[in-house]
Amino acid sequence: MRYDRPPLRRFLVLALPTLVLVMALFRSGVEALGRAPALQSAAPPMPRQWLVIVGTWMLEALALTALYLLVQASGGSRLLNGLLTGWIAWVFRGPLLVVAVVTLAGQPAGPWWSMTFSWWVLYSVCGLLLGVVAAASGLRPGPAGPAGPVAGPI
Repeated sequence: MRYDRPPLRRFLVLALPTLVLVMALFRSGVEALGRAPALQSAAPPMPRQWLVIVGTWMLEALALTALYLLVQASGGSRLLNGLLTGWIAWVFRGPLLVVAVVTLAGQPAGPWWSMTFSWWVLYSVCGLLLGVVAAASGLRPGPAGPAGPVAGPI
């Protein structure tokens, strides 16, 4: 799996801020509609909560972008690969998060289960945006390099 550097650089420069912006707009929309689940009051206050939130968005954007590059390397349509990328990420952010973290933390699972559909929409949009940005930047996988050293005669 190889990508040409200039299109890859353009893709990363466009994709990462775009995904962070979409995630920020999603969170703002969820909070404005009053659909954000209330966290337990036992959680300690964080003085720089905005820094943690933006850092989380940046980490998610980087992970989604890397996953898209892996999926796109197998070929196929950019938009379908973007949807596949978003849906793979949603499995971990949606159902597995609710089962593994929320249930084990003793939080009420009801509000979090209702958020899984919203997260499915978010990650579908993010995946489609990755496909659009890949097309705009001219990103396409190239031929793979040599698999490794070739054994000579023994």
